[in-house]
Amino acid sequence: MKTKFPTLALILLVAALIWLFTDLGYLAIDIPWIPIILIIIALGMIINRYSR
Repeated sequence: MKTKFPTLALILLVAALIWLFTDLGYLAIDIPWIPIILIIIALGMIINRYSR
């Protein structure tokens, strides 16, 4: 049985790490994150849907 890749969990983890590093001063990124995160989640869902 093939299990699905946890795309949403991975995206949330990456977003949280980027947010943490930005707040700590390690990264200086000034990008609106919400649209980018939504695009990546949507792409992940599409890829998971058609990779079966």
